[in-house]
Amino acid sequence: MVSTFTTNKAVEKPGSGDYPGTWDVPVNANMNTFDSALGTIQAISLAAGSVTLSTAQARSAFINFTGLLPSNVTVTFPGLSSSPGTIISGGFYTIQNQCSNSSAFTVTLLTTVAGQQFISCPPYEPFDILIEGTNSSQAGSIKFRNLGRVGTYWDYAGSSVPGWVINCSVPPYLNCDGTTFSSATYPALATILGSITLPDARGRARFALNQATGRVTTAISGIDGNVALAAGGDQSMQQHSHGITDPGHFHNMGLVSRNEGTGALNINSFGGGVTGATSVAVTNITINNAGSGLSQNMPPAYIGGLTLIRSA
Repeated sequence: MVSTFTTNKAVEKPGSGDYPGTWDVPVNANMNTFDSALGTIQAISLAAGSVTLSTAQARSAFINFTGLLPSNVTVTFPGLSSSPGTIISGGFYTIQNQCSNSSAFTVTLLTTVAGQQFISCPPYEPFDILIEGTNSSQAGSIKFRNLGRVGTYWDYAGSSVPGWVINCSVPPYLNCDGTTFSSATYPALATILGSITLPDARGRARFALNQATGRVTTAISGIDGNVALAAGGDQSMQQHSHGITDPGHFHNMGLVSRNEGTGALNINSFGGGVTGATSVAVTNITINNAGSGLSQNMPPAYIGGLTLIRSA
């Protein structure tokens, strides 16, 4: 009988009666395949440009890309081939993009299956990927594994969204800039946010929900701390006015008179007899009763970069 091969790693399955006296040939080859899938590290240079992995390279669990990138390059995993012994249609990999010039160019991973999802490699750090197998409706797609939960935030120190994020067929992160996104492309994110509008984190600090504490209120801050993604506030205290009322005042005083017959002085005391009063007077106190502009309301701070949200 003729040998057949497993779907994902092309492990040979000898037919009944095959390899009489030479059974070690397929067995040893299969052991090498298992060993590669469990522990072999493939170092692949991309200095010459894009490559297509061989069956042996694609069997390895760990792949390191090296060399000086000459441009944006692609790395193609063999997939869904009809040739016996070359079917590499699914699996898990740990990848490291250790190429120089990664700040200028990207390394994109895809399979031989046209129209399926592909990703680009974060530079320098190891990451995990999943290649969908033949039993999937998205056979041949490449996706990130363990990159983070959908809906979590990534505070990124750079000034723009990284190229490896943008160059994925479905970017795994979106910039929190208040724009809208497709619920068909990002159904989980739409469910978490309750809308298709991204948070607008530009130039804003982030607070957690009140969770029944009443610490951030519309009446005081202008922001409803009970509503997720509510926004507002200002870096300056608002202009305000001060007022003063000075109605004026006077002092009572007793009147002094002379008795013409005796020459005696008569003084009428306060509260009895005839009294007089001084003229009304004001204090001449003045106050600037209108604000002359906005007051600084910014605590010590630094500008950290972008806030992105895990989207898929």
